Amino acid sequence: MKKNYLFHFGVILYILFMSLFRETFSFMGLNVFLAWLPLVFGSLFMKLISPVRWLFAALWLLFFPNVPYLLTDLFHLESLRIYHAHGLFAPVASDWWSYFSLVLPILVMVFVGMAQVFRLLATVKLQKSQRFISLLGLAVLSGIAVYSGRFDRIHSVELILKPLHALQLLLGNWHVEKIQFVVMFSLLQLGVWALIFGLQHDRSLQD
Repeated sequence: MKKNYLFHFGVILYILFMSLFRETFSFMGLNVFLAWLPLVFGSLFMKLISPVRWLFAALWLLFFPNVPYLLTDLFHLESLRIYHAHGLFAPVASDWWSYFSLVLPILVMVFVGMAQVFRLLATVKLQKSQRFISLLGLAVLSGIAVYSGRFDRIHSVELILKPLHALQLLLGNWHVEKIQFVVMFSLLQLGVWALIFGLQHDRSLQD
């Protein structure tokens, strides 16, 4: 329990620091905040026993794509001055700290956010086949949402504020590039889940 509080406290500090005091990658304050919300909603769903818990389940599903979306932020590393020609790198300390402030939260939030999915599926007591189908469906839905967020520039809140417009962008305008992206990103998420599952399995064998 104490570790959970420390984690959330650290996330809040990061969000405030990046939003108020950083110029390079300051957008990560908002992106990490959006990826943190499903962690909060998922925790509330697992803790509550009243029917209102399903409201938090819906909010979790709505905001979950913001977790794997963070992986696309890695492309912003190209803006740093550490890159030189012929595969060489420059020891620009400020840019390496920017590298740190971008990569670490992405790794942490993606791992924690996607690992929570296993606990959520265990909470609703699904069978193994149902869990796999749920993961596959969630991966595809998230892939579509990430594509729309990255290329159509829509945010999760627009499904609440402008549901028809957001759904039109999410479900329409299919073409080869979009299909390839959704398939690739779905496989990427399934790969992360496979890694987390393997680590959890190894830990259970050691215990």
